[in-house]
Amino acid sequence: MKSNPQPAAVGILVGNVPEKKTVIQHIKDTTDFTSLCSRVKLKTPVKGLIKLALPKRTVDEMRNSAREAIQRHGLHGWLSREGRAVGSNYESLSLTCNPDLRDPGIGDVHQSTLGSSVNRSDEFYYAQMHRFKTLKNTYFDTYGFRKLTPAARIGALGRFIADSHLSLVRSRLSVLYGDEAGPANPTPFEAGWHRDEPVFENLRINIPLVTHRNYRLQIEHVLDEPKARSGTMTEHHLSTGYAYTLDTNRPHRVYPSASCRTMRVHLVLGFSPWFRYDARKDLWAPNEFFGRLHPFDIVREGGLHPELCMH
Repeated sequence: MKSNPQPAAVGILVGNVPEKKTVIQHIKDTTDFTSLCSRVKLKTPVKGLIKLALPKRTVDEMRNSAREAIQRHGLHGWLSREGRAVGSNYESLSLTCNPDLRDPGIGDVHQSTLGSSVNRSDEFYYAQMHRFKTLKNTYFDTYGFRKLTPAARIGALGRFIADSHLSLVRSRLSVLYGDEAGPANPTPFEAGWHRDEPVFENLRINIPLVTHRNYRLQIEHVLDEPKARSGTMTEHHLSTGYAYTLDTNRPHRVYPSASCRTMRVHLVLGFSPWFRYDARKDLWAPNEFFGRLHPFDIVREGGLHPELCMH
């Protein structure tokens, strides 16, 4: 129960967060964060995707960094209580890690953000936490993933992250294979749908580095359970040369619409829009946008990264 929420002026020490809570839940319970989220409105409504141009040189250099990261640190399947997926069409490597994470299924920091050995594979749709006795330092503790992995420091990728004005939280480099898709083996409509945190908690930026027109993003804007013939679902192709953000708290998925031999490589970067991580003190403190600017307006007004501009 909340008691007299206080302004989050002095920050939240990670060490002071109770074991039963995630960092963001502790912030909600002890500060005015939730009430501010409800009061801060968008300056201009967002329809679907926000698309921001990126310099070609930056994209090319980050593509090379991603290839180097994959060569050095490998790609990993999703972890569930059934084990880590092998031979899946979806693989990733983590760009952030939680130094206090303890999961027997995670043997490499580059696997840190890729599921949990506690939940079944069908229990990741949206914050299904009923199997967890404590939540701090688990997969769902987004602000616990506050340290960069070695992959996140490579070349242009490392420079891009270092130049960002917001602090990185749970993030990954993700790969999708489309070579087995096609009329004889269509992707089931039910596959891949999920929801992420509200954008006030985790502002996700998707940067395509390698793609093909057959890879699609579907977003269900109204229904909580997506339906194949929904009139409120939209479909998009994310092109290279841009960064994208959207309301990932709505159901969404990526999938190959047809067979494709190109390996899709995207950066999925999560940022804390209102809190900055202080590594020296191991705390999260309000940044200059706290309670003042909607996360999407931070992006549109250039507050995320100096190289991102509105298209």
